[in-house]
Amino acid sequence: MGNSMMGAFGTLAGIALSLASLLAAIRFLLQAAKVDAYNPLTQYVIRLTNLVLSPMRTLLPSGERVDMASLVAVWLLEIAQLALVREPALALLLFGGLIETLDLFANLYFFALIAVVIMSFLAPASAHPAGALLRQLTEPLLAPVRRVIQPMGGLDFSVLVVVFALMFVQSGLLPWLGALVGL
Repeated sequence: MGNSMMGAFGTLAGIALSLASLLAAIRFLLQAAKVDAYNPLTQYVIRLTNLVLSPMRTLLPSGERVDMASLVAVWLLEIAQLALVREPALALLLFGGLIETLDLFANLYFFALIAVVIMSFLAPASAHPAGALLRQLTEPLLAPVRRVIQPMGGLDFSVLVVVFALMFVQSGLLPWLGALVGL
């Protein structure tokens, strides 16, 4: 009975840490992409994360685009998740947390790009707050690729290039870095 309770607690703690990490990562990306602060979804994420991030900002100042408090919060939450699963050395936790943080950002962008593509087919001229948020969030990744590969015949191949780059990072680079540090 005791092991099953600890297992359930560990699972719930892992879910809570994952959700907190996801929210902090979204908060970081919202500021990095300079997303419209009046979007209701943006305001909701800011309200949810302010309780934890406001005190952190006294120690970690933010720049115009880089929210250090959010970034450090994501990293620390990823370290906490790793510590729940395994008990590696401190150096392994620190580097593992960095790798997991990069993986989280790659996942966020991957799914945001997929959602943007689906929304462009279903409701191309939609002014829904979620669509506007996703377009603003993904534009900093897509704009540099669009300058090199311009849309042809109404088809934007920049999304495809960025998705393949993210897949390479997730399936090639991050596992290699993980193996390099012993994860």
